[in-house]
Amino acid sequence: MEQESNKHESFVLISFSRITGNANFYGSELKQDHYIQLVVLQSEIQRDLTCDRYFASNRSPLIKLRMSAGQFSELITSMNKGDGVPCTLEYANDKKIQPFPAYEKRKDFVHRKFEDRMKSFSGSLKERQDKAKVIIQKDKLSKDDKKELNWLIESINQEINSNIPFFAKCFQETVDEVVFEAKLETENAIQHKINVLGLEALHNQNKLLSDKND
Repeated sequence: MEQESNKHESFVLISFSRITGNANFYGSELKQDHYIQLVVLQSEIQRDLTCDRYFASNRSPLIKLRMSAGQFSELITSMNKGDGVPCTLEYANDKKIQPFPAYEKRKDFVHRKFEDRMKSFSGSLKERQDKAKVIIQKDKLSKDDKKELNWLIESINQEINSNIPFFAKCFQETVDEVVFEAKLETENAIQHKINVLGLEALHNQNKLLSDKND
């Protein structure tokens, strides 16, 4: 008689969990063995004279998503910054999301674009070479001939001195970002293990003191 239950579509429970399992992540170059999972469940409140209790009224999550430890750290330390932090949706609106698709890693994308650029440059270089041969075989070069030769040389110089180094720089920056992400994820995994071992040691120490007192 003294207990009541109430439900409403705005009542939800939210939780973070550390999950062990191999998975890929949107916005991350690395596959992870440990990650953070967020779950939102529809909730109800049971109220009596002594307290309020919050329960999941439906075990099927409204939303479930996962993020790497690095993404989780960025999420909680980068409020009001940009549109948000990438994460991977697993479940939403009573519907299981399709498994994470295989898509090209950023470093592979940059490498492929560089190869495409080199193939294109090789083809255009042959065309420019043929044009230059035709021009220099003339007995007398006109003003337009000289202008075109100058453009051919400048375009080759632009590609060699600016465009190719730019691609190389992008590739190196991508590799550096992947290395940094790997270091960050490793540090998070080590810190988590230290915390777990520390809590276990503290628990064992407290148990030992309790036994001694008994």
